[in-house]
Amino acid sequence: MKIKLSAFILICVTATVANAGGVQEKKAQRAANEAIAAAADSMKAACGNQSLEASVAWDKVDAMAAANAALIESNNSKLEFMYSEVSERTTASIEALSNICSKDADYKEEIANLTKIIVVPKDKYDDYRSEFSLTDTTLTISNGWYMSRSASDFEDRLKALY
Repeated sequence: MKIKLSAFILICVTATVANAGGVQEKKAQRAANEAIAAAADSMKAACGNQSLEASVAWDKVDAMAAANAALIESNNSKLEFMYSEVSERTTASIEALSNICSKDADYKEEIANLTKIIVVPKDKYDDYRSEFSLTDTTLTISNGWYMSRSASDFEDRLKALY
C-alpha cells in the first residue's frame, strides 16, 4: 500500500512540476526571456558583438524538472522559481562577459566574436555548479541550480575558455 501511495504521489508531483502551462510559469518564463535579452543587449554594447542571440532550452528545463520532481518538491521549489533561477544565473554569466570586456581589450576582441549563447540545464537539481563550453562562436551554459550567483562568480571560468 505504501509503495502504491508513494508512486501515486510521485506521479502527481511530476505532473505538477512538469506542467509549464500555468499563468505563473508563463509569466516567469517571459520575464526570464526578457531579462536575458536585456543582458545580451548590454553585452553587445560592452563587447562589440555585431549579432548575439541568447536562448534557453526551456523544454529541457521542463524535462529536468519532471525527472527531479521529488527533490524539487522536497525543497519547496516550483517551476516558476526554477525559471527565475535560470534567468538569474544566465544574466550573471552574460554580465560577467560584459565585465571582462570592460576590463581587458584582448578578451573583448575574442568575446566580440560570440554570436550565440545557448542555455541548457544540468541534469540533477542538486548540481549547483554551472559549466561553460565554447564551440566556434557559440557559448553553451550548462546551468546549475540551487544557489544564487553573481557575475563575479563566473568571470574566471569564462576567461578560462579563451
